Amino acid sequence: MLHQTILLEVSHCFEFDAGIVFDCWLDEHRAGRWMFATPTGKLQHIDIDARVGGRYRLIEHRNGVDVLRTGEYHVIDRPQQLLFSFSSDSDSPEPDLVRIVITPMPFGCELTLRHQMCAQWQPHQQRIIEGWTNVLVGLSAELNRSGGANSLD
Repeated sequence: MLHQTILLEVSHCFEFDAGIVFDCWLDEHRAGRWMFATPTGKLQHIDIDARVGGRYRLIEHRNGVDVLRTGEYHVIDRPQQLLFSFSSDSDSPEPDLVRIVITPMPFGCELTLRHQMCAQWQPHQQRIIEGWTNVLVGLSAELNRSGGANSLD
């Protein structure tokens, strides 16, 4: 059965090369510092199998509970596109889809994130947009902290 969906979109400009921004999504050492991170949370576990058909799993401990985020990679087209499923602890009839499109710009790049989710979450769409905005701000902070350098450098 096909469920009704809604599409949310957020964008962010980065002063870094598209390839550097793209790679941060698939590098578990870096992603653990910003992806789905909250100010009061502490990363408990991260595993990223960065290949089409590979999966990711993040657990963050926040407010006394472990919050799980999981998904599978459907498209990895470096440096311009990433498509993955997204599931959380919440009950949902099927996983959401998140598409990331990175467009090179003269100053760096622009990342546009489109989240296709079940319509049952529509009452929470503003909070979800704020959550993705915070994820992108966290990515920006990670890039600025490291100067865009690889985590192994």
